Amino acid sequence: MTGLRPALCVATGATLLAAALLGAHARRQRRIGRRLRDLRGRPAARPAVAGVRELGRSSLRLIAAMGQWIVQRGLLSAGTLDELRASLAATGVRGAGAIGLLIGLKILLATLSPLLMALLLSRVGGGMPPLLHRAFVAAAAIGGLLLPDTILRARRRRYLRQVERGLPDALDVMVICTQAGIGLGPAIAQVGIELQDACPAIAGEFAVTAGELAVTADTGQVLANLGTRTGIDGLRRLSATLLQTQQYGTPLTDALRGLAAELRQDILTRYEAGAARLGVLLTLPTVLFIMPCVFLIAGGPAGIQVMHVLHHQGR
Repeated sequence: MTGLRPALCVATGATLLAAALLGAHARRQRRIGRRLRDLRGRPAARPAVAGVRELGRSSLRLIAAMGQWIVQRGLLSAGTLDELRASLAATGVRGAGAIGLLIGLKILLATLSPLLMALLLSRVGGGMPPLLHRAFVAAAAIGGLLLPDTILRARRRRYLRQVERGLPDALDVMVICTQAGIGLGPAIAQVGIELQDACPAIAGEFAVTAGELAVTADTGQVLANLGTRTGIDGLRRLSATLLQTQQYGTPLTDALRGLAAELRQDILTRYEAGAARLGVLLTLPTVLFIMPCVFLIAGGPAGIQVMHVLHHQGR
């Protein structure tokens, strides 16, 4: 009996080890399967979902065609079109039909919003004065006209935050490329490839710059566009650094490494400043929601005693 105990221990240990190895192998196979499915693309959508998506694409194409018709007729000034294109470029929205889609959405919402408001008021606002009725309809028209701009500004802020967060990583990739002997143009293109999944915003900006470098010989103008397209201070500093290295022949790797460290320090400083403001921001909720409860708990019993005394004296 005593001789069986070591054998049983060895058998149990071997079984547990085999189970652990089989579990690790199964997990590895599942990860590989997920990656293969991602590379092959998503599975085909169901017919109903595909039909809804096709209807949505057709509607967007129709709206974009309406906006393009307005642009082609010259109903908007060149300055207005340039501002809209700059706003779209600053949000990462690019393409020939983007400006038409934006204008079409503005026209459509400015037309449908007052109609829906008038229909709603006809059902629930029967006793409303005519002047107030017209004011609501006009406000709905103005709101529908300005709603795409509001959404565009929110998207622009979110896009710029993503670009700022991903810029230090992009500089690290450029440092690796330059240390490997890759030129500036291929290094910028490689950033657009490597960070496509990690940070699509900064990858898109570098991909646009790589495309411009491929079709033009004016490297200085392309690098200047990189800094002015979004207006981010980090990209402007990167553009100035790259132009300086091109003009004076300074070491590109050291400049990029130093700029990446500075940008990370700037991001850390902004986070620390935001954390320092939390105490001030929490003061108002504390006063509004916590202090009344504290006063009620501390002074409630005394207030009840005073009310009892006053009640007995009143008798």
